[in-house]
Amino acid sequence: MASLRPGPTEAISVSSGSSSTPQYTPVSDRSENDGSPNPNRPTAGSLRVQTAFSSDGESFTDDGFDEGYESYEDVQPLSNSRTSMPKYTKEEEKGVIKQFDRKLVPFLALLYLLSFLDRSNIGNAKIAGLADDLHLSSSQYEWLLTVFYITYILFEWMTLMYKVVPPHIYIALCVCGWGLVASLQSLATSFGALVFLRAALGITEAAFGPGVPFYLSLFYKREELAFRNGLFISAAPLASSFASSLAWLIVRVSDNGPIAPWRTLFLVEGFPSIVVAVFAWIVIPDTPGSASFLNPRQRAIAQLRMDELKSNHRPHQQQSQQRKSFNWKEVKKTLADPKSYITAFMFFSCNVAFSSMPVFLPTIIQE
Repeated sequence: MASLRPGPTEAISVSSGSSSTPQYTPVSDRSENDGSPNPNRPTAGSLRVQTAFSSDGESFTDDGFDEGYESYEDVQPLSNSRTSMPKYTKEEEKGVIKQFDRKLVPFLALLYLLSFLDRSNIGNAKIAGLADDLHLSSSQYEWLLTVFYITYILFEWMTLMYKVVPPHIYIALCVCGWGLVASLQSLATSFGALVFLRAALGITEAAFGPGVPFYLSLFYKREELAFRNGLFISAAPLASSFASSLAWLIVRVSDNGPIAPWRTLFLVEGFPSIVVAVFAWIVIPDTPGSASFLNPRQRAIAQLRMDELKSNHRPHQQQSQQRKSFNWKEVKKTLADPKSYITAFMFFSCNVAFSSMPVFLPTIIQE
């Protein structure tokens, strides 16, 4: 098999006012004399183009991978090229998916469960003495519930930050943010202070939950994504199933404590999010190829299987840059797509069921 390489005496000189293209001479795999491997054959993995561009006669050398090749079987690429990733079997791909199912999805569901506990524990705090200590009327309590969703809706645009900030940093900051705000509710001494904290809680949680389906799309193919999103969202009703029992236990233990039971409730259910934020910084991967819980080959397979979804097979670095850009055409397409409104209505219907119950049910039962 012959390869192309500039002849040793055919360096190209480019004079001013004229253009020229490099000339190539075939180089055989083996020498003509004894059939032994040709030492002048260039190393596989790079296409070396030698041209005499400098004024002093010295040639410049350009090493790079020619993207015109159809696959990495045609040319062994450089070690840092995307196409140097190994081929993989179906069993290996399933193994990678299982790792994400066992490590990534449950951890994200845990974060969502904590966020749901922090937003809905005000219902149990009310009957634990919050309304009496702060002299809240029924309308004021309803405002405490409403202001959370006002800011939650207004600041959902912050999910776009997933395209700008590395996910492990962004998610960790969101989790730490709502954990801090939820804990600070234990220090509220007036209706106004609690309104401010509930509004801040809505901002911090809006930055996390709605963007997780997009984040998961970096790790799962489209046909794999719906089930994982369902597992993630199921953490919300799961939190509602034991929130009241947990609140009862906390209030019961702290009934004779140094601070009011409702303050203890906010503190005990809010502070764990701050602790988990540290683990989020460590565990959450930015890309499939950077997951710390995968071995090197699994990371290569995880990245390659997602890169193959791109019809133009752009290198991973270019895809990362594309994810960081904001495209208004995508926004217009989303707004014009009826499926966007159908799924939004479905999620709205689910939230009506499992978001209203924990904030009103304790009062209904007590009365």
